[in-house]
Amino acid sequence: MHVLQLLPSLTVGGVERGVLDLSNGLLARGHRVSVVSAGGPLVEPLIRLGAVHHALPVDKKSLAAIGFCIPAVTRLIERTGVDVVHARSRIPAWIGFAASRRAQRPFVTTAHGFYAPHLGSRVMVWGRLVIAPSAALGQYLVERFGLNRERLRVIPRGVDLHAFAFQPPAADRPDGPWRIGCLGRLSRIKGHEVALRACQQLIRRGHAVQLVIAGDLPDSASRRSLEALIRALNLQGAVEWLGVRTDVSAVIASLDCVVVPSVYPESFGRSIIEAQAVGRPVVASRLGAFTELIEDGENGLLVPAADAQALAGAVERLMTDGMLRARCIERGRRRVESAWSADCMVARTASVYDECLTQPRVLIWKLSAMGDVLLSTPSLRAIRAHVPKGRLTLIVGRSAYEIVARCPYVDDVIIYDPTRKDRGVLRHLKLVRRLREGWFDLSIDLQNSRKTHLMAWLAAVPVRVGYRRKCGRLLNRGVRLPRVILGPIAHQHHLLRQAGIAPAGEALELWPSAQDDEAAARLLSPRRAEASCVVGIHPGGSGRWQTKRWDLDRWARLCDALSQRGVEVVVTGGPDERELGVALLGRTAVPPRLVIGETTLMELACLIKRCRVFLAHDSASLHVAAAVGTPSIALFGPTDPKRHLAPTFTGQVITKEVFCSPCYSTRCWTITHACMQRISVDEVLAAVMGLLADQ
Repeated sequence: MHVLQLLPSLTVGGVERGVLDLSNGLLARGHRVSVVSAGGPLVEPLIRLGAVHHALPVDKKSLAAIGFCIPAVTRLIERTGVDVVHARSRIPAWIGFAASRRAQRPFVTTAHGFYAPHLGSRVMVWGRLVIAPSAALGQYLVERFGLNRERLRVIPRGVDLHAFAFQPPAADRPDGPWRIGCLGRLSRIKGHEVALRACQQLIRRGHAVQLVIAGDLPDSASRRSLEALIRALNLQGAVEWLGVRTDVSAVIASLDCVVVPSVYPESFGRSIIEAQAVGRPVVASRLGAFTELIEDGENGLLVPAADAQALAGAVERLMTDGMLRARCIERGRRRVESAWSADCMVARTASVYDECLTQPRVLIWKLSAMGDVLLSTPSLRAIRAHVPKGRLTLIVGRSAYEIVARCPYVDDVIIYDPTRKDRGVLRHLKLVRRLREGWFDLSIDLQNSRKTHLMAWLAAVPVRVGYRRKCGRLLNRGVRLPRVILGPIAHQHHLLRQAGIAPAGEALELWPSAQDDEAAARLLSPRRAEASCVVGIHPGGSGRWQTKRWDLDRWARLCDALSQRGVEVVVTGGPDERELGVALLGRTAVPPRLVIGETTLMELACLIKRCRVFLAHDSASLHVAAAVGTPSIALFGPTDPKRHLAPTFTGQVITKEVFCSPCYSTRCWTITHACMQRISVDEVLAAVMGLLADQ
């Protein structure tokens, strides 16, 4: 696995040192690591670890710099074979988001602060998975940014227990001041002013203390401001400036305690766990993630934020209570070892990358009629085999929902209903918004219509697979339509192969229950003692495709001929075909058994399975028969059986060659309807009896 991390710079700081710790752990596990930043003093240590650094101005907030960096990072991803892009700050996140989409790679973010919820910060929750270093920050992202909890991963930062080895504190030194450390960048939110005022109060109480500040460079504006406060408080001899230090562990070991007096909620508290690892007691503000790191009075002390008097009192307790100090030291180190080690942080972050790569969220489109959805079951099986740990969501039309309601290959089914709940532009946009919130990684378009291409594009699915049509540019992994005639399963398998998905057989599948089979058995209970077998017929089909239908009088004559030969005829169909069945009964001498509208789709499948032979036009019922293994007689006219019959179809196809077929028209322009009229009753009867004789 090759991971690319993006951050503004590699100066000294908690985020930057976290990048080094993560890089070190990933490299030790055999992964490749690249880092993009504007550079800094930590570049050399990063390179010594074995990572690769690429210097780009990803710290600049100008649109020109962002526009320059996006194609540069895209080329870097494609050239070096990056698998996952991980952004750790807002401007790098905008660049990484755009580049990862162009390169079709998973994008992960780590939020390191309680950002104001404006557009510039929202990119931090646009990762496929979003890492927060504390539960407090994670809850903030959910409440203020609308982050779905399914995409949130709380992974506390870790500390290298070897670099920050436990160093027992020295015995009390009566001749020296109590050294209080305040570590971190010189920012107003870090509470250095509070620490200085607390130091002044301790001195007034008669304690010999020294405040040790490790932070920004001597010429920084923040330092000048603090120096002015030091002079105002008359603390010139009680403050020691260390500047920027890379030997943080040694600095902590030289202290007696560490204070973290932040005045604004922080996402974590790296200096807290580092001090606990080395073995120094900590006093921190009761704010943000600090309450997750410190149990007051057990492994540290918590005080109200911006309260110098409370901070001074807590430090005084540590100075005067040896048992409290020893308890905080012992339990602090134990907690770091169990919960906040760098190894734990690396392992959990690597699992996030692995989840993105091996557990993609896949959106599969198949909005057509029931038969087409049934024909897609081999593709669903193949996709599941390709991503066994992925989350598969299938979007289907309302009429086809029952086919996939119990499908074991999909995790979710979205019903698309353009005539009711999804009718109109606004409701379509509402559906698109729902799909966007699903944060799908891959769209596989088995429908291959301009509408589905557009909806997948609007849903911001980064990888979109389908056959190219007039709107083929909406796909970024478009496949050319094959130039030869392919069957329905082969047509889908050709698309899947181009997407790197191997077919998993051609068999159609249905998943009826035992109750469905019992219902079918009741409908087929013997009615005529002389009946030797049951033959099912479906004289209807799509109301839009009247040209596919055989004449109803011929169906009636066929029913009578079969009845005379001791065959029980069962007429199937949907609720909207009930009138057709009644009309058929009125034209037969011996009325067949009519079950039109009396079965669910799964009950119909069980009923067809119990038939010896099944007859139908080009319709979904033929595919149901193929799925349950019933030999069938297929009557084809305006459509081509080579393009529509499942490869597992068994039986006989009856079709007539006429000059205009296959026309694929819902109206017969020759008026004669010759393609269906030339199919005779005797021909169909002979085919039925032949199949019965072969069994």
